[in-house]
Amino acid sequence: MARTFGEYKEILLDLCRGALRRGRFSHAGKTLRMGRGVVIMKKNAEITVGDRVLLHKNCKLSAWGTDGRATIKIGSRTYIGDRTEIHAGQNVTIGDGCDISWNCTIMDRDYHKLGTDKEVFLPVTIGNRVWIGCNAIILKGVTIGDGAVVAAGSVVTKNVPPKSLVAGNPARVIREEVEWKP
Repeated sequence: MARTFGEYKEILLDLCRGALRRGRFSHAGKTLRMGRGVVIMKKNAEITVGDRVLLHKNCKLSAWGTDGRATIKIGSRTYIGDRTEIHAGQNVTIGDGCDISWNCTIMDRDYHKLGTDKEVFLPVTIGNRVWIGCNAIILKGVTIGDGAVVAAGSVVTKNVPPKSLVAGNPARVIREEVEWKP
């Protein structure tokens, strides 16, 4: 039987309410909007979402604690675009007022063990009012400073200073003291 978008939305809201009651999904604010097909995967983990957050359709939040507890924290007034994926094996933190475009990948892990018996996890921290362009990739161990801009298609492998514009593969600073407006 085909279901309407409203029916799917209600099912998803019921799932979120159930997860909230079980302490698996924390929503601090009053408004969380999720598009169709949002996937939330958790194991030994916590996902915290601030107020007025928008997860566009087909986003994926994966907090999968295999070697310890995993956390994803998303600040208030943050927008995450279609098909963007956030993977945490340890810790991914996104600040307030961020705009993350479509098809982005943010991860604190590689999902493999290369030359070692343990997978390597390094936390990812994205500051406040950061803009990440479409198809950007943010890799493990990266801190992006407040007010920074990551250009479309960039692969960020190193820390990004506050209020700077980075671009390329690997991303490098191409402009400093940038100001952007949502």
